[in-house]
Amino acid sequence: MKAKKVLTVLVSLLLLAPTTVNASENYTSLFQPVVRGDQSSESVYFVMTDRFSDGNPSNNGDGYDPTDIGYWHGGDFQGLTEKLPYIADLGVTALWITPPFKQQSIQGNSSAYHGYWALDFMTVDPHLGTEAEFKKLISTAHSMGLKVFIDVVANHTADVISYKDGKPYIPAGKESIKNPAFLNDINNYHNAGDSTFEGESSLIGDFFGLDDLATEKPVVVKGFIDIWSYWIREFDIDGMRIDTFKHVNPEFWKAVIPAIQKVAVEKGKKTFPIFGEVADGSPQTLSTYVASGQTPSVLDFGFNEQVSRYVGRYGTADRLASLFNADDLYTTSKSSAYGLATFLGNHDMGRIGTIIYNNASDKESALKKAIIAQSMLLLLRGGPVIYYGDEKGMTGAGGDKLARQNMFKTQVESWKWEPRIGSDPIGEGNSFDTPNQIANEIKAIQGVIAKNPALRSGTQQTLFAQGQLYAASRYGDGQEYVVAFNTNDGARSATLSTITKKSGWIKLAGDCTSSGDLTITVSPNSYCLLKAENKIGKSATTKISAPKLSSSNDSPLWKQLSVTVNAPGYNSVTFLAREGKGKWKSLGTADRTTVATDLTQGNLYRVFLQPDLFKKKAKLEFIAVMKNSDNKVIASKISKGINN
Repeated sequence: MKAKKVLTVLVSLLLLAPTTVNASENYTSLFQPVVRGDQSSESVYFVMTDRFSDGNPSNNGDGYDPTDIGYWHGGDFQGLTEKLPYIADLGVTALWITPPFKQQSIQGNSSAYHGYWALDFMTVDPHLGTEAEFKKLISTAHSMGLKVFIDVVANHTADVISYKDGKPYIPAGKESIKNPAFLNDINNYHNAGDSTFEGESSLIGDFFGLDDLATEKPVVVKGFIDIWSYWIREFDIDGMRIDTFKHVNPEFWKAVIPAIQKVAVEKGKKTFPIFGEVADGSPQTLSTYVASGQTPSVLDFGFNEQVSRYVGRYGTADRLASLFNADDLYTTSKSSAYGLATFLGNHDMGRIGTIIYNNASDKESALKKAIIAQSMLLLLRGGPVIYYGDEKGMTGAGGDKLARQNMFKTQVESWKWEPRIGSDPIGEGNSFDTPNQIANEIKAIQGVIAKNPALRSGTQQTLFAQGQLYAASRYGDGQEYVVAFNTNDGARSATLSTITKKSGWIKLAGDCTSSGDLTITVSPNSYCLLKAENKIGKSATTKISAPKLSSSNDSPLWKQLSVTVNAPGYNSVTFLAREGKGKWKSLGTADRTTVATDLTQGNLYRVFLQPDLFKKKAKLEFIAVMKNSDNKVIASKISKGINN
């Protein structure tokens, strides 16, 4: 038995031992650039249409009561169109609006101003305007270089279905109230009662009483492909945010999203950003929706959670380092964390201003922290989403309704139930028509990004993360930048290991000093953006290790596949695997290394092996193909492992 055990160990070691690559194979062709995703190049301004600007009071209709936070306040497409110059002036590339579909205007003690109680998915709600006004909004936005994304929902419709003795029925007179017709068939709903948000109920239960669609049915799948294709073809929309994404079965998304992306291409759109709402701050959870191919992107609740903690609650920078280490979980041959939609707050969870207001020592430090937050949103990886009013320092008293203030007020000057909401912004004065420091800083940063595209599309590498000082490099086309943030009430300094050597550094924005190769001091409650005067020079990275398959604290589900290199540099490493001598499959490309934390080993280029790509227990071969900053391609030795 002892001899047999020794033999088994030897076989396992031989199986995992790296072997030299076959010189006859063209490994150069296996390299794949990082897939950044459509959202990565966008900077989005998110508006709750009803709460922005009332351009046409004649369409306010039933349920209009601007003195009640739960009812329609009059914002509409005309008002939004009139304010497009204001939005464009912030330097954003796209406008995202709440669902424009015709609603069941009133349910219970609230109205459908938010847009999530749709009855007719084929037209706009009259409270917001006409179809012609919606088309004008989009065409005007396009003429100004702005895209328009709409919020959509497939999980549910308005609450129409009732129950008697436990059996569902459609009340008399409402048999044909929904559009398209398939939405009126009671058999196209789960009819399982209110969701408990656990287990199967999370997928089939009614979301707070709203009629839960049976999205596993082919007729529902086809129905939503037709609905959203219509909005692309008829109204020329440019992208979508998908509400309650996690409450719909994965098979639905894998059928619907590729179909509507195809329609967008046919319409002539080079990109069509789509990001789902999965309200979970764990990258380990969020990444499963992207890595499994359900959606190109999700709203990055992990970014929201950690940046809010770091800026608003005196959090420490090491948590940011851990967050960005976990970006590797999103890396596949079709996705990366660069395509995530980053945000600081929204209409459901509340504003970053609320957190800052409740924790800052005074108004001056609150203003500074608000500026830090926006600078992090704009200068760190991902496609940023600015929530309307944050540029004016809107605070709010909490989440959901408490974060849905009127922007350009025409009827109500302040809230009776909470005077500081909407009437006490962080910044200079209370007028929403007067620019303040936060908005000015956003415009300035957006201007710098426009002239330095690597700040949106480049690599991000953590350089320092201790206490309340975080620093990272952004890199593209031989040019290195450094962004640093300090949320402490005192100045903080650090010496950073940049790739650019023997270079001066130009301050592009923020408040800091720098010296040498590179020591920075960031002022209290400030940020800093620096640009190297010189290009990075010849790459020192010339060797790459064989891929190693191992467990990782960053993922309880997947094995980590990693390599190291002989010297730091801006490199991109494509990981590939094959079963037997079959065709190599790309597992994705990593373009920066991990940073050492209590959880994670540092200096690793890595991806995570998705088990469903290969047969269970299959014997696999792995190879890594690196391109360094000199565009030299170097292949690793081949290693072997088991898919489990």
